[in-house]
Amino acid sequence: MRRRVVVTGIGVVTPLGDDPDKVMQQLMEGSTAIGKTTRFDTTGLRADAAAELPSFEPGRYTISRRDTFILDVWQQYVVAAAELAVRDAELPLARNEISSKDRAEPGHPRYGASVGTAYLSGAFLAEQLYKLRDTGPRGVSPRLLPSTVPNGATSVVSIRYGLRGPLITVSSASAAGTDCVIAAYDRIRQGRADVMLAGGGEAGVNLPTVVALSRLGTISPTGACRPFDQDRDGTVIGEGAAILVLEEYEHARRRGARIQGELLGYGQRGDAFDLAELPAAAPSHIDCLHEALDDAGISPSDVGYVNVHGTGTVSNDRAEAHAVRTVFGTGPDAPYVGSVKGSTGHMGGGAGAFEIIVAMLAGSRGEVPPTVGLTNPAEDCNLRHVIGKGISAAVPYAVSAGNGLGGNCSALVIRGTADR
Repeated sequence: MRRRVVVTGIGVVTPLGDDPDKVMQQLMEGSTAIGKTTRFDTTGLRADAAAELPSFEPGRYTISRRDTFILDVWQQYVVAAAELAVRDAELPLARNEISSKDRAEPGHPRYGASVGTAYLSGAFLAEQLYKLRDTGPRGVSPRLLPSTVPNGATSVVSIRYGLRGPLITVSSASAAGTDCVIAAYDRIRQGRADVMLAGGGEAGVNLPTVVALSRLGTISPTGACRPFDQDRDGTVIGEGAAILVLEEYEHARRRGARIQGELLGYGQRGDAFDLAELPAAAPSHIDCLHEALDDAGISPSDVGYVNVHGTGTVSNDRAEAHAVRTVFGTGPDAPYVGSVKGSTGHMGGGAGAFEIIVAMLAGSRGEVPPTVGLTNPAEDCNLRHVIGKGISAAVPYAVSAGNGLGGNCSALVIRGTADR
C-alpha cells in the first residue's frame, strides 16, 4: 500500500513578494509584477520587460554573510524559500552554514531534498568565461562548478538543514520544479523518505538567459505576457523560488503538523516532437493529464481548477488549451483554467513549484485567480477562463500542469485543505 503524502509547509520568493497570503491576494486582485528591466542594459534586445524581485535581503532568511559570498543568487533564492517553508512547517531542523564544515548534529537520514532549475546561473557563467578569456585559468572563480551544476540548489538545501535522505535533481527546463516535487512525492509514498523539501528556483533575469530566449523567439516583444489571448506574442522572464515541505501523513500527524494539502497523483510524458515547439494535437499533454487523474483515482468532473503552464506563446497555449478541452470538456461544468505568468512572469525552474502552491491554495481557500493579461481569448484557446479579478469557487481537486523545453509534460493532482 502506498503512503499518503501531505504538504505541511510552503515557502515562496516571488516578484509579488514572499508572504503566501499576500501573494495570493495580489493574484486574486489581478496584480502584476512585470515592469521595465533594471538589472541590465536592454538596448538591442527583443523586449525590455521582466518580473524582478522587488528586493532581496539574504539576512531575512538567516543566510549568513559568508554564505552570500559562496552561493550564487539562484541558490540564495532557493535557500530563502526553503527557510520560509521550514518555518511554516515548524520542522525542528538545524541551520548549518554552507561555508563551514562545522555541523550542529548528525542530520536526518529519512529527510531529503529535490530542487530543480532550468537555466542555471547564466550571468555568473558568462562572467567567468570572460575572466577565462581575459586573465586565464587563474582568474576563474573556484565557485564556477558549485554555482552552475544542476544539483547546486538540492545540495545546498541538504547541507543547510542536515538532510541525509534522498537527494534528487530533475533539470527538465521549465518543468523542473514540478518534476522535482513529483520525484519527492514518489520517494515518500514508496517509503524511501518521511520528509522532503521539494521545488525549484531560478534567477532568470540576466542578460545571457534573456538573449537566449529572445533568439528562440519566446520573449514578448511588447513586454506583456498575455496567456491565451488573441494578441499573445510571447512570455516575460521572472525569477524566484518556491519550496514545499512534503511529509508522510502519519509522520505529520504524530508531530502535530498543520496539513495544508495533499498530493494525490501525477502524470509524466514526453512529446518526442521538437526541441522548442509543441504539437498542436498535444497527445502527450492529454496522456499526461489522464495518467494524473487515474493515479489520483478521480474523474475529470471532480476537478475545479487547472493551473496550466500558460506562457503566452502561440504554440504553448494552443497545445495546452486543446489538451485541457479534450480531457475536461468545455462549458459551465468544466473546471476553471488559468495561468499566473501574467502576474509573476516566467519563473523558469521555480514556475512549476509555485504553480502547485497556487493550485493548492485555490482548493483550500475556494478562490480561483484570474489570468492576468488575458482580455480577449483566442479562438484556439476556448476554455473556462477567469478574467480581470479572481472569483470564489469550489475547488475539491486542482491540477497543476506544465511542460518544459524539449517536450517534458507533467501534471499533478492536489487537494487543498482548510487545516492550515
